[in-house]
Amino acid sequence: MKGIKCILFDCMETLIDMFELPDKKDYALWAFENSGCEKYFKDFNSFYKAYIDARSNIDGKLPEYREYDFKQLYEYMFLEMERDTSKRKEVVGLLLKSYWKNYRRRCYVADKVKKTLEYLNIKYTLGVVSNFKIKGGIEDLLRYTGIRSYFDFVINSAEQGWRKPHENIYLKAIKTSGFLSSEIIFVGDSFLNDYDGPRRVGIRSIFLDKKRCFDIDCKKIYEFTELKRIL
Repeated sequence: MKGIKCILFDCMETLIDMFELPDKKDYALWAFENSGCEKYFKDFNSFYKAYIDARSNIDGKLPEYREYDFKQLYEYMFLEMERDTSKRKEVVGLLLKSYWKNYRRRCYVADKVKKTLEYLNIKYTLGVVSNFKIKGGIEDLLRYTGIRSYFDFVINSAEQGWRKPHENIYLKAIKTSGFLSSEIIFVGDSFLNDYDGPRRVGIRSIFLDKKRCFDIDCKKIYEFTELKRIL
């Protein structure tokens, strides 16, 4: 594509897939189950209620699209429940460890995605811009799945402080890339976060509609491998 020097990718369900897609409760279950913190709750349902209440309270205090991570969420949950600071830190660590073990082992990158990245990496600067609630999580997943070497930089909302589609995370990506917005294109599977959001700051975009279920008139592809043909 004329004038493009840098490609930005969403991460989950664009680059990295999961063997089983989680529902909302799974994110809490993966942290709670076999974590060593079960003694604080009657059962998983009581943990999940505390989890949802904490999310709602934090969301209500922050500006729209302001990001926080799971560590902050778990700390909020246990602020009143465990007054001993050292014990609370231990509990938060156990929950993070349990969640990450359960999340990461479900992740993989398809061979066709790896081959496409290898092809694109020859011609373009590649970066990742992801909404993710674990600091360092995207870096770890990219290494775990064997594709970190294809990317020049990674921007994670938990570290940057704002999540897509807030303009700040795209502006950070533009600055980090070293290119003009007109020289960058964004690829991802969320119309709001990966197609519309980038365009608001002058970045071109391609919508990855893997499920072929979006009847939207936009620049789109159905398979990741199509990037080799159109870029």
